[in-house]
Amino acid sequence: MSSSSGPDPGPRLDVAEIEQAEELVEQRLPWEAALGEGKAVGRKGRRLVTAMWALPGFVWLGFYMLAPLAFIVLVSFWTHTDFGYEKVWTTSNYTELFHDSTYWQNMRTSFVTSLIAVGACLVFGFPVAYFLALKVRTLRWQIALFIVALAPFWTSFLTRSVAWTYPLMGRQGALNQALQKLGIVDEPISALGFSPLSVRLALVQLYILFMITPLFFTLAQVDQAALEAARDLGGNWWRTFKEVIVPQAAPGAVIGSIFIFVLTMGDYGTVQVIGGGNVTSVGTVVSSKVGAIQYPQGAASAVLLVVVLMAGVFVITRFSRLREEL
Repeated sequence: MSSSSGPDPGPRLDVAEIEQAEELVEQRLPWEAALGEGKAVGRKGRRLVTAMWALPGFVWLGFYMLAPLAFIVLVSFWTHTDFGYEKVWTTSNYTELFHDSTYWQNMRTSFVTSLIAVGACLVFGFPVAYFLALKVRTLRWQIALFIVALAPFWTSFLTRSVAWTYPLMGRQGALNQALQKLGIVDEPISALGFSPLSVRLALVQLYILFMITPLFFTLAQVDQAALEAARDLGGNWWRTFKEVIVPQAAPGAVIGSIFIFVLTMGDYGTVQVIGGGNVTSVGTVVSSKVGAIQYPQGAASAVLLVVVLMAGVFVITRFSRLREEL
């Protein structure tokens, strides 16, 4: 009987040869190593250039924003005197504020006014941004119409406040006269004079551009293919608006809300001009304390206002998930 032999296993590689081959594969040629080092040096150089470009901005913000804020916090703990203040540490300024019902009443009123301004600017500003971004097809007309919307903001803030107050508002203002001529009212509406309603209407007009601008830029980035796909799938206008447009416009609405909330919450110039001394806010309270040379109390009032603003911005960004949407 003949026995069958298995297939020839072929030549076997030595373990030492395998290790030597692996070392050769892992080795880099000299020019490859030099190229890798060059890339590392290039990255370091770019980081240094970026840091140098950003340094003036950080210095500017630190000097004009962080340093004054730190100084205000410092002054809020000093002791008030008849001639200003003494550098004697005390917490009495905050103790007085926490028991000052007038201050917190104005804080609550300012907070409600800011919420009304944010909501009204969103309601009236969204259609404008929607029209400019999605209905105007050519970029030239978009820019031209946006400049037209921007035109009233080329004048001074106080000039716009005064122009809003005297020709439009008041018992003999243009708005009351128009309502009377149209037969809507028989007598002038006193609420359109120096009142909280006048202040809130003015704040909406003065700050609505801070809502239109971010909404316009976010809506301009809406993918037209996504809108066409939604229509092809049978979605009506409302379904397309809710499912496609609103989610993509949400970051712009959040950014605009932050701007308007911060600006209106601490506003005192508009309240003083349009309110005519009959309307107060937390900003006017701070201004009155500073005007009365009560610098520590005014500083403490400003610090608490900043804390409330930071809390409001945190709530807006936390519940809107802005970082995830951007």
